Amino acid sequence: MIYFDNAATTQPFKEALETFNTTSEKYFYNTASIHQAGKNAAKLLETARKQILDLMYLPDYDLVFTSSATESNNIAILSTLRHKKQFGKTILTSELEHPSIVNVLAEMKDEGFIVKYIKTTSVGKIDLEDFKEKLDSDVIFVTTMSLNNIIGSVQPIEQMVKILEDYPKAHFHVDATQGIGKTDIDYKGVDTISISAHKFNGVKGTGGLFVKTLDNLHPVFYGGGHEYNVRSGTVNLPGITAMAKALRLTLNNARSVHKRLNDFNEQIRDAVKDLKSIKVQPKDAPYIVNMSFVGAKGEVVVNALSKRGILVSTTSACASRLAELNETLLALKNPGDVIEGSIRISMGHYTTQDDVDALVTALKSVYEELGDVLK
Repeated sequence: MIYFDNAATTQPFKEALETFNTTSEKYFYNTASIHQAGKNAAKLLETARKQILDLMYLPDYDLVFTSSATESNNIAILSTLRHKKQFGKTILTSELEHPSIVNVLAEMKDEGFIVKYIKTTSVGKIDLEDFKEKLDSDVIFVTTMSLNNIIGSVQPIEQMVKILEDYPKAHFHVDATQGIGKTDIDYKGVDTISISAHKFNGVKGTGGLFVKTLDNLHPVFYGGGHEYNVRSGTVNLPGITAMAKALRLTLNNARSVHKRLNDFNEQIRDAVKDLKSIKVQPKDAPYIVNMSFVGAKGEVVVNALSKRGILVSTTSACASRLAELNETLLALKNPGDVIEGSIRISMGHYTTQDDVDALVTALKSVYEELGDVLK
């Protein structure tokens, strides 16, 4: 099977797995224990924390380790909004967000908060002019992702930080889950930033929340006070050390991988450009190609490719089982048949030329097989 679903999860680096196993064997102790072995484990934890902060060029931030970006997003949103509700009620977000943002904000409406959506440009980016128009003294929270998980559009994070300098009351949260290693964004000035190790070849079950001002965060569930009393629960030290290793390898190889995948992206687009019933979404970061077999169902295309040994997806793996039109493709004003026929091809560190050649052959084969179904 040839894997083109890296936006859903990535194959762990061998070195990250080795780090995970070594830590599990030699540092299995609880980092909160006061005996010497516990202290040694705690020292390793802080070493990994510092490494990750330095790799992200955020040495003045704190880093709260979590189980996932979903948990990090929940902590950032729930904690901040409950802390700031006396100062305002308005939340600004994009039309492009992951369910771990969208669904939490929907819940917060029941607590009296107002959610407003920033418009999207034709290439899948936040409309900065609309963002400026929607900002006012009642806005206490702004949240967006750094790189869209459906079409790969990179959001103007640094420009948003600059704009928000005039609105110090507004907390700016960025879901950087898809962006790590895929685009050069300076996150300095962002208040909270979520990451998840398994999106950059780490192991599942490990995430993080970078925090500019730790005092602004409070726990959303309670326990023994681990991780600055923001995220209680025994710390996953093996996963954290593996995440530090994976992050270093990802960032060290980012430029060469980016160039290689950019070439692959162009090859895929060029291969289908003359197939009249295929619509390809705009390109930004090269890791994702979103295309539609107009007239077919995306699930049918995914299954047809799977039978040919090619693994792709329709939308986010976290939402692919929901019978709803994708919010990103809706924001780009795509008609229903384009959205329903869309598939997401997402590449990663291990994608090869042979993989791309096999994908192109399979895409053309499925196109011919679907025949009269296509518009």
